[in-house]
Amino acid sequence: MTEKRQELKERLLRAFEICDKHVVRIEEALRGLKLYFPLDEETYLNLNSDAVMRLDQFIFRFSKLQDAIGTKIFRYVLSWLYEEVETMSMRDVLDRLERLGVIDSIENWVYMRELRNTIAHDYPLDTQEVVVSLNELVESTGSLKIVYERLKERFFA
Repeated sequence: MTEKRQELKERLLRAFEICDKHVVRIEEALRGLKLYFPLDEETYLNLNSDAVMRLDQFIFRFSKLQDAIGTKIFRYVLSWLYEEVETMSMRDVLDRLERLGVIDSIENWVYMRELRNTIAHDYPLDTQEVVVSLNELVESTGSLKIVYERLKERFFA
């Protein structure tokens, strides 16, 4: 194995290790929030401090996982598969991952990212919009974990 390839392998292993921790924390947060979802406006407005902390943990870890996947692991895995990613735009990366079956569609990935951004930033949203977005974000957790598992499969295959 060349030195460059070994370095890429080590980067991927570190990134997967960090992402595995994010996945564990997401699952912990969701277990603690199970009674509240699907969320409605009244429940959201009356969440206790423990539930709010778990919701914050979920949003934070979901964001960190999606960022790590999108900014590092996508390109690392494509490089591992001998793709020339240096000159690829993010759109090209997503297109290639869609063709490889890692992501179901570019639109779904972008939607998840936009949804996450809506919740992760303190945009002035009305309560109903927050509740709908949180429900959709929780529902999309399975899709994010599937993408992550597919990336691991491509690397460890």
